[in-house]
Amino acid sequence: MNLIEVNKNYNTQAKCLKLLTEIRFGKNVRCTFCSSTSVKSIRNEQGRYSCKNCKKSFSVIVGTIFEDTRLSLPKWFQIITLMLNAKSSVSAKEIQRNLGISYKTAYYACMRIRVGMLMPETKLNGIIEMDESYFGGKARSQHNIADNDVSLATASPKRGRGTNKVSVVGMVQRKGNVKTKLIDKLTKRNLLFMLKSNAKSDNSILMTDGFKSYKELETYIDRLVINHSKEYSKGIVHINTIEGFWSYVKNGIKGSFKSVSKKYLPLYLVEFEWKFNHRNFKGNELEKFLKNALFQEKELEHWKAQSPKQIKEIAYGND
Repeated sequence: MNLIEVNKNYNTQAKCLKLLTEIRFGKNVRCTFCSSTSVKSIRNEQGRYSCKNCKKSFSVIVGTIFEDTRLSLPKWFQIITLMLNAKSSVSAKEIQRNLGISYKTAYYACMRIRVGMLMPETKLNGIIEMDESYFGGKARSQHNIADNDVSLATASPKRGRGTNKVSVVGMVQRKGNVKTKLIDKLTKRNLLFMLKSNAKSDNSILMTDGFKSYKELETYIDRLVINHSKEYSKGIVHINTIEGFWSYVKNGIKGSFKSVSKKYLPLYLVEFEWKFNHRNFKGNELEKFLKNALFQEKELEHWKAQSPKQIKEIAYGND
């Protein structure tokens, strides 16, 4: 759905609330606190209900990414549409300019929308590729940075393994979905935990490069290795799909945001995962997103997260 259609179909608060109510409740409105269907609408408050069972009032946006917002729902729908239709992504500054809202409001809305893009846990199977990538700025000059310090803005000249950049591990199912995770230490234990959490071992085979820590993964799943010192593909044995995804993400970050912080990187990765996983989706992506977002728990109560740990818990759960 394009922006013109959204502005035509959802240009009032009432129309937006009607769509959200249909998606979340269907024909029978339920209390968001006690799940009782014994509710009645409050006459003078649009889209608000009163529960006869627990005596609390609620609306369809309670407990969702839209809760406690002072931004109108038509504006929310416009921002969601701009983010979904962007080939890579769209910055909060661009949304600020296009919609005439403050930067804080645009940034906060974008972050909550990224939370709404978190998909239900589904395990990859079949042919799975796994690889790690490193995120950080291009080294402009020789800086003395300790090996254990991480900076996305000032990176060491060294590339790849052993750099002080941020390490992210990705897994992709051929012709399927992708899953990423920011992992500070690429140990055998951490990689095996990610694999078990996101992939089925039955009727599956894993493709990796020759990184030594991947050897341990053979205790869980069959694995084939491509030796990049000799070749980049040998028949079906390659990791070109996940490497293509890394290129897509890095070009998107560079083109839309210039740079992002390590603290919020997991949420930006969630957005790129959503776009990759819906690359062939032909239906109404706005409604698909709302169906997913309305069943996400409310996160990010303030426009800035309390800590990097909070962001990781939102993106990856309590791993």
